[in-house]
Amino acid sequence: MSAPLYDFSIPLFIRGLNTLSHIIKKGEEYANENGTPLSELVEWRLAPDMKPLSFQVQTATDTAKNSMARITGTEPVFMENNETTIEELQARIAKTIELLKTADASKFAGKEEAQVTLKAGPKEYLMTGQSYLTNFALPNFFFHLNTAYAILRNKGVQIGKGDYLTSFMTEA
Repeated sequence: MSAPLYDFSIPLFIRGLNTLSHIIKKGEEYANENGTPLSELVEWRLAPDMKPLSFQVQTATDTAKNSMARITGTEPVFMENNETTIEELQARIAKTIELLKTADASKFAGKEEAQVTLKAGPKEYLMTGQSYLTNFALPNFFFHLNTAYAILRNKGVQIGKGDYLTSFMTEA
């Protein structure tokens, strides 16, 4: 049975989270080489009014795991957004990847037209599974992955397109 929502979400989320883990590791190496406290790395941001690296990781992982739950109609796994160290961020990424690996593709089958509810603050959005995935979940996930990349690159971490794409160019 074909499950396009699975095919176009879970493998991409896993690859994206592997990229996130990789670029954060490069950021950690850069900080250590330059005598930057790792506690500062977690708080790096692109602009004063933007959220820090920790938020980007938390939101990317939340989007991935919550998408799986919303599309399959299950309860999302709760994770507190309280990570303050690189180790905690990496553990959160690893936990999310392991959770995504447990996804059953058959539970995604036929969910393209199923109703998905997205609560964002006081607002509630109703959409189909396909619309949710293509119009919110994937764009939101990649926004936060790209923002994490941009934060690190802006601070001088030597990462490039190869660091970003390598996980996407290999089999999951």
